[in-house]
Amino acid sequence: MKRLLVLLMVLGLIAAACGDDDSSDGGDDGGTTTPEETTDDGGDDAPAPNETGLDELNVAYFLEWPTANQVAQAEETYDAELGLKVNWIPFASGGDMAQAMEAGDIDISYSQGLTPFANFVTGGSDLLLVGVAVTYADADNCVAGSDFGITADNAAETLAGQSIYTPLGNVTHFKLLKMLEHLGVDSSSVELIQSEGGPAAVAALDSGDVAMACAFGGAVNQMIANGGNLVMTGSEQEAIGIRVFDIISTTGDFADAHPDIVTGFLQVTEDANRAYNADRSPFIDTIAEAAGMDRGPTIALLDAFTFPEKDVQLSQAWLGGTVQSTMKEQMDFFVAQGEIESALPSYDSFVDTSFLEAVVGGDSMGGADEMMLDELNVAYFLEWPTANQVAQAEETYDAELGLKVNWIPFASGGDMAQAMEAGDIDISYSQGLTPFANFVTGGSDLLLVGVAVTYADADNCVAGSDFGITADNAAETLAGQSIYTPLGNVTHFKLLKMLEHLGVDSSSVELIQSEGGPAAVAALDSGDVAMACAFGGAVNQMIANGGNLVMTGSEQEAIGIRVFDIISTTGDFADAHPDIVTGFLQVTEDANRAYNADRSPFIDTIAEAAGMDRGPTIALLDAFTFPEKDVQLSQAWLGGTVQSTMKEQMDFFVAQGEIASALPSYDSFVDTSFLEAVD
Repeated sequence: MKRLLVLLMVLGLIAAACGDDDSSDGGDDGGTTTPEETTDDGGDDAPAPNETGLDELNVAYFLEWPTANQVAQAEETYDAELGLKVNWIPFASGGDMAQAMEAGDIDISYSQGLTPFANFVTGGSDLLLVGVAVTYADADNCVAGSDFGITADNAAETLAGQSIYTPLGNVTHFKLLKMLEHLGVDSSSVELIQSEGGPAAVAALDSGDVAMACAFGGAVNQMIANGGNLVMTGSEQEAIGIRVFDIISTTGDFADAHPDIVTGFLQVTEDANRAYNADRSPFIDTIAEAAGMDRGPTIALLDAFTFPEKDVQLSQAWLGGTVQSTMKEQMDFFVAQGEIESALPSYDSFVDTSFLEAVVGGDSMGGADEMMLDELNVAYFLEWPTANQVAQAEETYDAELGLKVNWIPFASGGDMAQAMEAGDIDISYSQGLTPFANFVTGGSDLLLVGVAVTYADADNCVAGSDFGITADNAAETLAGQSIYTPLGNVTHFKLLKMLEHLGVDSSSVELIQSEGGPAAVAALDSGDVAMACAFGGAVNQMIANGGNLVMTGSEQEAIGIRVFDIISTTGDFADAHPDIVTGFLQVTEDANRAYNADRSPFIDTIAEAAGMDRGPTIALLDAFTFPEKDVQLSQAWLGGTVQSTMKEQMDFFVAQGEIASALPSYDSFVDTSFLEAVD
């Protein structure tokens, strides 16, 4: 087996920032420019005086790296607001930024890579992370060569024995190794070749000498344009916890001596981000010029960038905990890879949100809106036993969230959606995916944040005992027969997908609108229909009466027919109370884990909370699965399948004439950041 060509033996080699191997073009020789070498190209007007004792502020940044705050850089807004001259000094890497901060040559680094920051504090540097600059999962990626046929499904086989061209020791390297691990690729079976930059990556892949090349931005786009393919998209990587983002950092000494300057810098950055996020079109040319780029490439990069505002940065999904845990994960990973000797027990002390909290902008965590929330209204279903009902009954949600949780029963997922729209419900637990998708198709501001329960075995179609229908003969035995089923919902969708898989011409069967579970049992017993579709107890009763399943729920799931409920909220509630959403998911996760480990102590509590007897509760629970965080975040669920399932369902209902049109994509209605923050 081939081994890594380069093993990084000291901490200082993990120095590249943010996977931007193209950034080394900045400066005459690819190195840094010292503050003394920087020319004063600002305006004639001196900035207003300040009371900090500082005359100048030295800020590290990257050329050819367009960011929202470069409007404020170009227009000298930082100078005016901070009351001093701001020198913007280009650097080649995040490691160089860290060294310059250590030496006292740089006061603040904007868009430093998280990996070099974490590496330097691991080695003892007095650095402090004070904000998130930019996120860009889709801009940093690995492209497979067109002649290798590499996909996510076959990567373990097709990459074995091949070479990969990649930067080493930075976040791109980390991201690659995490992706290989997820895809089941033995890292010792591939040869990693040190990248010499984006153009070299394009050339290497075009030559056919490497099976895959990893790069950033324009180089990734060029490799795809040349016929290469992404093995995993940035969104798919984010779904398994691979985040790519840059930070705003300073030193502990500078933050202690000049807290107003740090806060002021973040305030100007926040204002610039908000203006850009509201409408970026007036700023493109200014940003392009400040970045030293043409307009087209600038837009191409900005399309892959996100500039989070204060409230997002302070959420649990970012500086509320995820950034800290990401640093720990990265450093532990590099220890396991043999590239550094040890990681710190925690990286919490290197993140200080106090400066950002002082910025005027979005609602910070624990701010006024958060404190004003004293009750949480949660929609759920009675006679629907779920693992989290132990936490519901024992008021664990109340205790952990620090407020009163009102559990309000609903009759349908559509009713839940309407109540969320009206502001009467904050979170819906076990809402059906189909009504959720239908409402967002119609313009509702709803957000899917988790998977509550899967139950393919509880929603099914049963064949009559006199018809001899099996999966092998369904195309012949069902032709000309009647099927009793709900129409226009997920059971109808599931039935037609199953018929398609079994080779049954749907025009050869008659579908009769169901009047409910008992009516389905009666219809099948009468012999008037060859098959009846229903849910839960009705399915069990039809089987007990002699009917048979043509396909089990597991067999249907194996061909992509999924039946599951979700956890949802509104976009506004998620924005205003991200800690509450994450906290709700945390309690649910803990309840699911306890149930999955041993459900027996919880059955009676769940039955009582569901308003059911013990026997029927167990019968339903036997058909239910409560997926834990790692399963939910996998490609098979929130990593992409849930989104594509919504699209497929809505397209199906368009074809059935049930709705007028579907959306082009449902990706934006799924937000995994809250679940990713769960322990």
